[in-house]
Amino acid sequence: MAALPKNMEHVDRRELFTSLPARVFYLQQFLEFGSDDVVALSEGQKYIKAIIPAIVNMVYKKLLQHDITARVFSTRDSRSEEDPERWIGEEDAQIRHRKMFLRWYLTKLNSDPSKMEYWQYLDKVGLMHVGKGRKNPLHVDYVFLGACLGYIQDAMTEAILSHPRLDLTQKIAIVKAIGKVIWIQNDLMAKWHVDDGKEFIDAEWDEETQAEARQPEGYVNGKRVLGKVDEDDSSIDGTVSSVSSEKSTTSLGRTMEQVRLSNEQIGCPFSGMVNGTQDLDKQRAATTKPPRDDILGSPSSPSGIPRLRVMEGKTIGKERLGPSPFA
Repeated sequence: MAALPKNMEHVDRRELFTSLPARVFYLQQFLEFGSDDVVALSEGQKYIKAIIPAIVNMVYKKLLQHDITARVFSTRDSRSEEDPERWIGEEDAQIRHRKMFLRWYLTKLNSDPSKMEYWQYLDKVGLMHVGKGRKNPLHVDYVFLGACLGYIQDAMTEAILSHPRLDLTQKIAIVKAIGKVIWIQNDLMAKWHVDDGKEFIDAEWDEETQAEARQPEGYVNGKRVLGKVDEDDSSIDGTVSSVSSEKSTTSLGRTMEQVRLSNEQIGCPFSGMVNGTQDLDKQRAATTKPPRDDILGSPSSPSGIPRLRVMEGKTIGKERLGPSPFA
């Protein structure tokens, strides 16, 4: 068997389907999600946060616009085509409750992506929509999840590009970073709806998945990651405290604390990126792949420079562009 050509990296297929850190690391590499994107998201947080309430209202108006998505709020299953006795409206308590969680979700999406907890939560968002491990299972077909993500991305892109106090390079940097995060979220939703890699699933992986799914909405590894700590948990269906979820055991007899500690053996490859790179080598995900200088280098202000630009009728790559390609 021939050796890998120079500059070609090996990607283990089993790891892609059994290790979330390995999957996220591969997606980040492929999409070139690096330190510029982490900084762009950090600098763009206040602008994105300001538009979240409007986006939440837009999303629910859209979801209630078609019977096939509006029906899910009654049936909890998009595969059911039986109309409810009463259609849920935007002013109903259930929709107000769901708006709260969407607001929290978008706030989390707009938080620090340098922590593995961030990507674990995005993965759980996909898991919670396929009816696993919950007393009241929720199943939403992928077509609706993907369409909703696309709608959210479109709204965010328009809002950022039309912002009067951001210059063009900032707008491009923020839009690119958000796009990469949303497409990783898209993958972490799609993975639960397709059969790719099913041959690698074993009992231990499945029991960990079921245990994670049984945790209350907004929790990862027994820790609350959405909303304020002092919020009233009674508003969340089927909720239990983080203490009780730590004490519960999986089908193989492991506690959630043991599952959490095993997951923490691998960190996020960008952990520490926002606060500097001095501890990055200690914190980045365990991997057999060589470190990439462009990812692990010192973070700088995002340039927003596009990969390509048409100049004098010819497409020019970013490596040939000057420091001010917009001049």
